[in-house]
Amino acid sequence: MTNPLLKIIVLSSVLGVATASVARADCESDLKQLEQAFKTPSLKPEAKAALDEAKAKAVPALKKDDDKTCHTAIAEGMTKAGLTLK
Repeated sequence: MTNPLLKIIVLSSVLGVATASVARADCESDLKQLEQAFKTPSLKPEAKAALDEAKAKAVPALKKDDDKTCHTAIAEGMTKAGLTLK
């Protein structure tokens, strides 16, 4: 008979890794949209500055697996630039 505590520990570890991967994927998706926003025709200097600021905040958040901070930074930057995050 196997130890139920061992099963719980293994399942918890697998769930933790899966959750971290999902957060990284969400942030990466937001960053891809941010990169596309830089290609917007006739992007004004103020808008480009807002997108640059958002990228400067989002990349460190991605490295820390902080999806909430990453998403917030990108959404705010794109809003300041007059664009929307999908």
